[in-house]
Amino acid sequence: MVENEQMLPGGEAFNLTWLDGRGTIADIRGEMAKIGVGDYAAAYMAAKAEFFVFRAENLRAPAANILKQEFLSKGGEVAVHPRVIVGDIERSAVIMMATRAQYRRICAGLKRQQFGLPLLAEELEQALCNIRRAEWRMALPGGREMVLTDRPAIMGILNVTPDSFSDGGQHEGVPAALQAAEQMLADGALMIDVGGESTRPGHQQITEDEEIARVVPVIQALRRRTDAPISIDTYKPRVARAALAAGADIINDIWGLQYPGDAGHEMAALAAEYGCPVIAMHNQQGTVYGERPIGSGIPGDLMSDVAYFFRRCRVIAREAGMSDDQLIFNIGFGFGKDHAQNMEVLARVSALRILGRPLLVAASRKSTLGELTGRPVDQRVVATAATTAAAALSGAALVRVHDVAETRDILRVCAAMGAK
Repeated sequence: MVENEQMLPGGEAFNLTWLDGRGTIADIRGEMAKIGVGDYAAAYMAAKAEFFVFRAENLRAPAANILKQEFLSKGGEVAVHPRVIVGDIERSAVIMMATRAQYRRICAGLKRQQFGLPLLAEELEQALCNIRRAEWRMALPGGREMVLTDRPAIMGILNVTPDSFSDGGQHEGVPAALQAAEQMLADGALMIDVGGESTRPGHQQITEDEEIARVVPVIQALRRRTDAPISIDTYKPRVARAALAAGADIINDIWGLQYPGDAGHEMAALAAEYGCPVIAMHNQQGTVYGERPIGSGIPGDLMSDVAYFFRRCRVIAREAGMSDDQLIFNIGFGFGKDHAQNMEVLARVSALRILGRPLLVAASRKSTLGELTGRPVDQRVVATAATTAAAALSGAALVRVHDVAETRDILRVCAAMGAK
């Protein structure tokens, strides 16, 4: 033993720490630099520290077996239904586990296979790129641009309704709405989301004419006062068209271009016509997940169903002439989910980064937070703050909130901690 060496607890001269809390590629390379590892070696070795687990559904049995052997040969692993190996079932879901470096070699091998495996290889490669994506530049009508990153910007909620669950009646009339919007922008909001119809549970649906009469004067007044992006919170194409004509920049659709009937496709066509972004929210009737047929006899789950919804949204958008660059995905907190499902999708926001689009979290003051805390709607600022921090730590690009100044402070603290 070196003379005068300090003994650590347990009698050994080691001090073991866990670096999992600093798990990005840049962080890992930074840790290596601290101990004197050169840049080239650090880049090579850090790739081995990034470990990813993916689930894929609906693989034919031969494809699943080939996939497992390909992963094993490169040091990875694939979990499959045991009956796949003996050929008793035709299709299976699989869970793949490997480092980024291993995926690179595995995908090269899969591209030489059949049974759809080259396509899976392309999707895996794209997913790995999407997970790293940290910036999105989105064109707005009139030649302007909005830049989003994986450090959340703030969308301020401006409900010009008498019956919204939290702020109903507070912003009725153009002067009150304009004052509230200008205060939110001064407090740090990137954009203002104008809504003319409450979508809370049990809300009273209003006519398109009434909704237009509520939102258009407010949007016109806002556009005269600010260049900040304005979104229209509606699932009705006619309302959205009137709002865009009045100066709105973004459509915020709570049905994610999939409202029952033709309205969703009409909304996508409208967005293509104006070249405007669409915030597509996950939504469904009821709270049952995992029953979507995937051809394997194995049920899906909440997150795979949410991802499937967004992929279907992307197909609808493309068919209407929209580009993928116009889409923002809202996880749908409070819609088509019970309280436990709301918290699960919030906890797993980062899982949706494989889709490659900016993600939005809108949990502000919602009933799930009241259920968890026992507090009424006007006392849920702290609970909302927790959801904002979770969104920031997961790499969300936007948070939609009522309390902008408080949210700005939360995001500053998260940014100082190195939140995505």
